[in-house]
Amino acid sequence: MATIGYARVSTTYQRFDSQISKLKAHGCDFIFRERESGTLSKRPILDKAIKQLKPGDIFVIYRLDRLSRGTRYLLELMEFFEKNGIHFISLQDSIDTTTPMGKCFFTIMGAFAEMEAGLIRERVLAGLAATKENGVILGRPINVNNKEKVISLHEEGLSIAHIAREVNCSRSTVYRYLKKETENA
Repeated sequence: MATIGYARVSTTYQRFDSQISKLKAHGCDFIFRERESGTLSKRPILDKAIKQLKPGDIFVIYRLDRLSRGTRYLLELMEFFEKNGIHFISLQDSIDTTTPMGKCFFTIMGAFAEMEAGLIRERVLAGLAATKENGVILGRPINVNNKEKVISLHEEGLSIAHIAREVNCSRSTVYRYLKKETENA
């Protein structure tokens, strides 16, 4: 079982000193240092640190904002840790999933994440429904020139695949244009 620390700063002007001293004091076996923005979900050093983790290991950070500035990515990491039996400690935030209270807090965070995702989904669907009610046609606009050419070529008896190559579009687009034409007829 290893205790792996992760420290991050965003700019060349920031220093690792306070984070590193706290991680060392906690007893980290390895400490990964990264100089990247916390808004990025793909960070090479963080990815390397996470790949080193095995079930039973402990991943330690100084503060949650050192791991991620985005709630969604943070919760994805927490879910990954839980599924893989990796413990998580945030020193400054008093989160420690090696304790019953830390596991409880972790579970509550997961519930809030699930609720947030559901609310976002509801808002998106409500927005789409309102947009349609207002007569807005969603999706990429139809290229009228291509539509007319598709209809013309289809009337000549050419295959869908040939029409798609000729007009430089997908077969599904050809079918969609033809379907709209038959609906309007």
